[in-house]
Formats: sequence, C-alpha cells, structure tokens
Amino acid sequence: MSTKISVITVCFNAASELPVTIESVLAQDYTDYEYIIQDGNSTDSTDQVVEGYRKFFDSKNIKLTYNKMPDDGIYDAMNKAVACAEGDYINFMNAGDSFYSAETLSSVIESLDAARSNSEQLPDIIYGDCAVYEYGVFYRFNKSLNDIEEAMPFSHQSTFARRDLLIAHPFKTCYRYSADYDFLLTMHDLGRSFHDSNCLVCITNADGVSSVNYHDTLVESALILKDHGKYHHSDKELKKDKAVLKIKQFVMDYFPDFIKKTIRLLQIKSRGQKLNIEIPPWYVSHLTKK
Repeated sequence: MSTKISVITVCFNAASELPVTIESVLAQDYTDYEYIIQDGNSTDSTDQVVEGYRKFFDSKNIKLTYNKMPDDGIYDAMNKAVACAEGDYINFMNAGDSFYSAETLSSVIESLDAARSNSEQLPDIIYGDCAVYEYGVFYRFNKSLNDIEEAMPFSHQSTFARRDLLIAHPFKTCYRYSADYDFLLTMHDLGRSFHDSNCLVCITNADGVSSVNYHDTLVESALILKDHGKYHHSDKELKKDKAVLKIKQFVMDYFPDFIKKTIRLLQIKSRGQKLNIEIPPWYVSHLTKK
C-alpha cells in the first residue's frame, strides 16, 4: 500500500521566498503526496504566487491546499495545517527552504519501506540530512539522534512524522522557538521509533540568522529539557552559556557582514562541515534572485 505524504509550508508575507519551496515540491517524482500552504494572513502577494502554481499541481493530480487565516505564531499555524492534512506522514518545509532533489520523497519512501520490511512496522519518525546554505557555501547540519537529550538532533525540514502522533501530541504553543524539539523529545520519551533515511532531504537557508534570538532560544530549550527531566547543567553552566550567546548575538547584530562571513567560513572549515553538492535548478534560480 502506498504511503501518503503531507508537505506543509507555514508562511507569512513570503511571496519572494515561496517559489523555490513550491518548485521543489512540484518537482517530486513521487506523486502520492499533498501540499498544504498555511498562510498567517499575509498582506503581500503570497496568495497570487500560490494561485499561479495551482494549474501545475492540478496537471500532476496533486492536491494543493491554501489556507489563509490568522494564527498565534508558527506552531499554532503548524497545528492548524496538521488538522486538515490527510497524509500518513507529515513534513514541514519552511518558505525559502526546499527539497534537495526531485527524487527526495521517492528516496525517503524507499528507505521507509526497507525499514518496514525489516521490522514489519513503519517507523514513527523518519529523518535525514540537511544542507545549510550560508555566505555562499553549503554545510551539513549536525545530525545525531544520540544527542537528542542535549539539543535538536536533526533539522525539522528533514523530518517526516506520523500524522496521528502530531494530532495526539500537537506542538505546544507556549514555546515560541523550540516546540518542534519538544515534540521530538516527547516521542523519544514515549519510546517511539526513529529511522535515519540516510538521504539528503533538504536545503535550508541560514543567511540572515541575525534575526534569531539566541538568548531566548537557549532559555526555552533549557525549560523544555527541565520539563522532560533531562536538564543536568548547573546554574553556573547555564549562566556561562548565556554569556557566550550574548557575545554571539552582538556579533550577528552589529558586526559588518564581511567579518561575520569570515568567522562562519572558518568555523565551517574547522568543523569539517562543508558540502560539495549538485545544486538543484530551483535553488540555482533562487540564489540568482538574491
């Protein structure tokens, strides 16, 4: 029996970022999927961009759902989209990010079927690799399920979670930055099965990360770990982490781009994260528009 995938993109005023994401979804050679765009009541031309692609989804007999309504943040929007999804598994692909290749969903399904043949049971969470684009280079998002009790174990764009689990355990909207991490920790606590597809699933864009609030993200992650009984650091260690991130935030907010670029490229090189990949056509087009 075919496994249906629901791909969800949550967005707000993302008319310039959506095309690369939509085109990567539309290009998939696996056709048992639906695409849901959850728009938080955009005031730009997002709706026109979406409708401009509708005929292409219709020609492939792929269901495209466009929901435009107010929400209480990204995780509330994600919950709303899950509620109307029909797939067995759900993937969240942010506006501006994309699947790596036209064969991505096929590769994930192939890995999923192999896992089922070995255990006679489908995994609850299937994940893969993520290529991050920043300052003109691609590097690998650190992936380690063994470290799930310390930090986000893999990128959420590379993750496919069973829809029934997302319905039973919706994202907690009290968290503004890391509710997806909380969900994965909950699945881990419950003993749910995780399966590494070993596929390069997606490309995400880290340009403009100065908008990230490092302090609040750290504090929220610490709260999540405490709620799960897994935070084992002392107040002194937390204070030290906050001080380090305060410096990082200052650098990202106020240093000239050429200095930030130099620092990041040195970090990527020293950590051995740099990737040499074949860039898909939709991402080439996206980069030329920047």
